[in-house]
Amino acid sequence: MALKITFVKTGTNAENAVTGELTLFDGATVVKRSTAFSGGKGFNPLDDGKYRLRLDIRGDETTNEANTDGTLKPFYGIQKVGTNVKDAQGGVWDMQVEWGTIRSRLNPAAGAPDHGDYIHGKKRPKDWTHGCICDRSETILSHLWSLPSPPVGIDVTVSGGKSFDLEVLVPKNVATRG
Repeated sequence: MALKITFVKTGTNAENAVTGELTLFDGATVVKRSTAFSGGKGFNPLDDGKYRLRLDIRGDETTNEANTDGTLKPFYGIQKVGTNVKDAQGGVWDMQVEWGTIRSRLNPAAGAPDHGDYIHGKKRPKDWTHGCICDRSETILSHLWSLPSPPVGIDVTVSGGKSFDLEVLVPKNVATRG
């Protein structure tokens, strides 16, 4: 089994997120494919480059930890996401709104900057992320979770970003001189 994932950026959506095809391959054979999006609403899309999903680090909903601002604490492998995640002050958060039912950390390769990005699902209706890749269908992540003997990791290649003008997608606050 020589699994790999590609995310090829091909367009944009109404939220100015970059859209594209997320594909799981076994060698040259397509195993699963879905549409996905990244960034939008003023957030940068995921950088082109190489990443690695760690399938040897696995967590179910009991491994979810919430910050007091309602964000989900980092997890460096593949993780199921719950609807009743408690923070240190007793607050309870539905993490599936932003993350869907499963997520997997995009660990950057070759010393590239780590922005804390993931491939994940989402229940919130708007099609934008803070830079992660969102696959609402969770087709690929569900397949990876259910593998009877998953590999330690899977390489992910993100490409196509040079086709988009980031300054147009992510407008900057620029003061005009008067």
